[in-house]
Amino acid sequence: MDVLRFQQVIADAEKAHPFIIKGAISHWPALNDHSWSDLAYLQETVGSHRLVPVELGTKYTDKDWTQKLMPFGKFLEQTMSMNEAGVCGYMAQHNLLDQAFKLKNDFIIPDYAFVETGRRLVPNDQTASTDGIVVNVWIGPQGTVSPLHFDNYDNLFAQVAGYKYFCLYSPSEAPNLYPYPPDSHMPNTSQVDMESVDLNRYPCFAKASSVECVVEPGDLLYIPVAKVVAFCAFA
Repeated sequence: MDVLRFQQVIADAEKAHPFIIKGAISHWPALNDHSWSDLAYLQETVGSHRLVPVELGTKYTDKDWTQKLMPFGKFLEQTMSMNEAGVCGYMAQHNLLDQAFKLKNDFIIPDYAFVETGRRLVPNDQTASTDGIVVNVWIGPQGTVSPLHFDNYDNLFAQVAGYKYFCLYSPSEAPNLYPYPPDSHMPNTSQVDMESVDLNRYPCFAKASSVECVVEPGDLLYIPVAKVVAFCAFA
């Protein structure tokens, strides 16, 4: 898909819908000579002792979920898999590139990201080092889950290693998704646990219509602003 066609498809926020651009980032060094599937390469490039925020628990809505700073090397060695207590470690939505500048050589921000829609609601101080684009990194093992939630800006999700399952809902389905109250600490998140749906407590969820997809290495997934999404890493 060329950039002009991309711009035409996403221009109207009311009509924009999620879609995958297959192989859009397959040329990135992160999928080739500097493969991010190679944990030894990541550890050498980032540094073993550099502190990163790590989520401990399957998903952030769990009661036992917590977060701690951890040396990157320890995160890769111990928490990328289930530890002795059965706790899963996940480095989620972290600007690792500001800590490890060499990683910036491993990818190219897609031209699609520079398409202006008038919906850019991201604070400027989060984008100073990446040409006005927020660039975050997720690293985690199989089984990590993000609860149903939405963001206030458009997303381009690039899959570098492994596979990720997405379940997406239109904003019009919000009444059936039971978001937390606006004055809560998670107003952008659904109260429904998709891994164990309680239809007695959330009966309207059964009426919610969704779109599902699996994103593979090299793929780019466009997610419109306020689209409600859940995703799970399964390989």
